Amino acid sequence: MHKRIRFLFSNLFRIRPEDNVPEAVARHFRHNAIINTLDISFFFMADSFWNINTIMPVFAATLTENPFIIGLMPAIVNAGWFLPQMFMASRLSRAPKILPFSIRMGILERIPYVLFPALALAIPHIPKTLSLTLLILLMTWRGIAGGMSALPWQEVMARVIPLSHRARFFGFSRVFGQAAGILGSVLSGIILANLSYPGNYALGFGIAVIIQWFSFASYIQNREPEPENVASPADEPSARESQKSVIDFGMFGRILKEDSNFRLYLIARSISFIGNMATAFIAVYAIKAFQLPDEQAAVFTGVILASGVIGYALWGVVGDRIGPKKIMVLSFVCWFLALLFAIFSKLIWIYYLVFVLFGLYQSGVGVGDSMLIMELGEESLRPTYLGMGRTLTGSFLLFAPVLAGSLVARYGYTVMFIVSIVFIAVSALLMTGVKDIPRRSRR
Repeated sequence: MHKRIRFLFSNLFRIRPEDNVPEAVARHFRHNAIINTLDISFFFMADSFWNINTIMPVFAATLTENPFIIGLMPAIVNAGWFLPQMFMASRLSRAPKILPFSIRMGILERIPYVLFPALALAIPHIPKTLSLTLLILLMTWRGIAGGMSALPWQEVMARVIPLSHRARFFGFSRVFGQAAGILGSVLSGIILANLSYPGNYALGFGIAVIIQWFSFASYIQNREPEPENVASPADEPSARESQKSVIDFGMFGRILKEDSNFRLYLIARSISFIGNMATAFIAVYAIKAFQLPDEQAAVFTGVILASGVIGYALWGVVGDRIGPKKIMVLSFVCWFLALLFAIFSKLIWIYYLVFVLFGLYQSGVGVGDSMLIMELGEESLRPTYLGMGRTLTGSFLLFAPVLAGSLVARYGYTVMFIVSIVFIAVSALLMTGVKDIPRRSRR
């Protein structure tokens, strides 16, 4: 068994001449893959204590029964992560080294998390409306700060992980991340079940803060290759004229006008985010429909993470062969099936399949979209494509909970699940038309 594990590791990190990996990237690939796997593992473990699809909606439900506000929990975090990125694209396109800026943004990203334990402890001493307001503000800060660190992080990953190994890396690292998250969810469930509210949430959040800084300590050890002398957007006259601008509208306009493949991706991804409207309600609905205690949210988190281990392993193995577009389509199919089970399940044991399929969907999008957005444009324009791809679609994440909350309040959960199914089906059909880099021709 030990020899098999060593073989798997050596095969994962092996770079062959036909992979055409720059020497500076190949030299540090093993080191960067390991420390980024540690970063992701610690980050996922911390995230299991304040998961935006299970723990945080249930935590919010202790303060309000308003479905719109509960639906905001994942929406404001996801939208905050997407929306700022386009505004940072111009700066990153001109930067020879990204890691120092990424480290500063990583510190900013982690500040709001430190305040979550304090908020939980303050709940018995302040009005619920104030607690809810502070929760929304912290979740907004969490999302925006995450968005400000996201584009630099993605660009660092694109620079240190070669194209030929990205699916394997994202799949491999997230298998470890999901496994760490499972451990975190088990501990979170024990804490939620055995301590009184809100001290149980406060302790869980406090442990997560410590774990999250371990992820940061790993990330700062990245070895970014020295920049090559290649043309960049900053070499073009339009870019030099707009260096003082936060955003290069001229370049963005040209890309949207000329790149029909990118436009199709933006449309498909935007519609898929509306199809995500049900993610905030799958745990809340189960707890209400099957009359379960709050600590069951941690069990749901564990199921999602366990399914994600299988998902990330699967997508990591096949991703470098079939490409990210097919991974995205298959992931949308998993979410489509999950919503069907959410509608028709009458027993909690059958409803668990919702979280199993959601874990496969989430892991597929995690691998597929991370790769796909890096392949839609020229390498010198990668930060621009990344920023546009995130920001222009992210606004739909804010629209989705408004629609979902309205549907739940007026018609109930079943109608909301059905509408979500329709949108995810349309997005899957559109995504089939997006073109990524052909894999067979690279071998």
